[in-house]
Amino acid sequence: MVDWFQNLKSIVTRHEPGDDPHALPRAAAALMLEMAVADDGGEDVELEVVHQAVRQAFGLDANELDELLDQAHQAKRQSVSLYEFTRQLRTGLAPEQRAELVEWLWRVAYADTRLGMHEEHLVRRLADLLAVPHQEFIRRKLLARGG
Repeated sequence: MVDWFQNLKSIVTRHEPGDDPHALPRAAAALMLEMAVADDGGEDVELEVVHQAVRQAFGLDANELDELLDQAHQAKRQSVSLYEFTRQLRTGLAPEQRAELVEWLWRVAYADTRLGMHEEHLVRRLADLLAVPHQEFIRRKLLARGG
């Protein structure tokens, strides 16, 4: 799990769009934030998983984390669809890192100990948009669930 964070951080640094060094972290955070509010209830524990993932993945201190998550919230509210985020991540991350992002989406979905049908549908849709193969989608689900 920690290896993924280091790999993602190095890839983000290497492939990030020139003018905005926070574009990929913000896009990943926006997807995880969307997952955290996909069902009724459990948002606090799900948001804690999002904070943990973003903090560890990008080595942010508390102020940087708050700022990035605020930007991700704002970007999510202003976006027309999740496609703009998944497009950035699909082109900016290697297949393994995209699969590991899907695993984090599953972790957010499972954080409140129940999986709602809207959450499962959203992870499936995001995995498709991130070009994560179905077999890897299922494998990451099982890893996140602890099985």
